[in-house]
Amino acid sequence: MSKPQITIVGLGLIGNSIGLALMQGERSFEIVGHDKEPTAASQAKKMKAVDRTEWNLIAACEGADLLILALPLPAIEETLRAVARDLKPGCVVMDTASLKAPALAWAAALLPDSSTYIATNPIVFSQERGGAAARADLFQRATWAICPTAATAEAAVKTAADLISRVGARPLFLEPAEHDSMLAAVEHLPALLGSALMASVAGQPAWREMRQLAGSQFESATHGIADAASVLADLAVYNRENLSRWIDLFVETLRGWQEAMVAGDRERLAGAVADADAQHSRWLQQRAAGRWEETTEGEMPTSRSIYSSLLFGRLFERKPPGSRR
Repeated sequence: MSKPQITIVGLGLIGNSIGLALMQGERSFEIVGHDKEPTAASQAKKMKAVDRTEWNLIAACEGADLLILALPLPAIEETLRAVARDLKPGCVVMDTASLKAPALAWAAALLPDSSTYIATNPIVFSQERGGAAARADLFQRATWAICPTAATAEAAVKTAADLISRVGARPLFLEPAEHDSMLAAVEHLPALLGSALMASVAGQPAWREMRQLAGSQFESATHGIADAASVLADLAVYNRENLSRWIDLFVETLRGWQEAMVAGDRERLAGAVADADAQHSRWLQQRAAGRWEETTEGEMPTSRSIYSSLLFGRLFERKPPGSRR
């Protein structure tokens, strides 16, 4: 009997790091990789993030028991459209994109009833990008959102939770709409603000001199805004309702601080900034400790749709030394 197969499509930072983490210790499954860029696939094989690669997308996916789409959001639709008819019955398809609603809609429209889709999002902290920056411990103590719907099979939720546990991360169960609203605030809005700040300042005639005065504050506020302009634009458009609400709230907060500044109310302004700084420090401490209050971490939801047999229940179980199972 052949080994269960995990296929990772997209061999960048996330895809390769998942592969490297899954390679650790004893395992009973095979990892197949695919990337549309041959150099990325070759790199993943050389790094031993996968057991083998397939240059053909369908060939990489058709034998998969678990298909991980470590892709930018727009690429998920075209990939599902390409492989949907060739997936193995019972295949669980899992994404790692930072928006859930569009991906879930595409999956509902394109996947056959014999496959199950589970939307997830690993939250990692890395200044580096690309497959070469991948590492096996990238997800250690990281939060990994799992966003099932009422129609998501329990087997798929368990498969995702098992994988997340295996790579060292901690699951956080969220509704897809809740996830997308939150990501608008903590990921998409900061990226837009950095871009807007850069555009506002660099668009002025005085930028020729100002650029020589720009230090670490300006650098940190505008860092990384050009990493993937098209990806940010896609995310902003897909998540525009949530993002618009957060932009309005940010503008309202900034206007309030501006009013205090114009009025010369130093105490009010200093208090507001101090409160924000305290929240920031608390967040950093909690993140470093890996401890968050009042979360649904690790609470497995019950789906209305349950497979009669949890085919993947033992997929990520570590085998004891010497076991042949």
